[in-house]
Amino acid sequence: MSPCPFRAVYWLGNDTLRVSAALFAENRQRLCQGLKAREDVVSQSVVVLQGGEQKQRYCTDTDLVFGQESFFHWAFGVTEPDCHGAIDVDSGKPILFVPKLPGSYTTWMGE
Repeated sequence: MSPCPFRAVYWLGNDTLRVSAALFAENRQRLCQGLKAREDVVSQSVVVLQGGEQKQRYCTDTDLVFGQESFFHWAFGVTEPDCHGAIDVDSGKPILFVPKLPGSYTTWMGE
């Protein structure tokens, strides 16, 4: 069986570098290894991270330019706003929590 020619990457389009999703997994593993090496971190610990929040300009319906929280992006490679993430320190298993969008979003974004 031949290997799959496609791999998961973080890419912002032409003239930017492609970053393998494996890098984010490696970052999470390094974080877990560092925490497990500490004596003050108990077993069955979980790291919980909050991503950046989408904010609106005061008294308008205009959003400010969104920028993801740097450490959240380092750990998960996610650029979408209002996400949360958890990492089980013992196993390194990540869980990404993505907000459920209201049904009215289909009017503007499609299904």
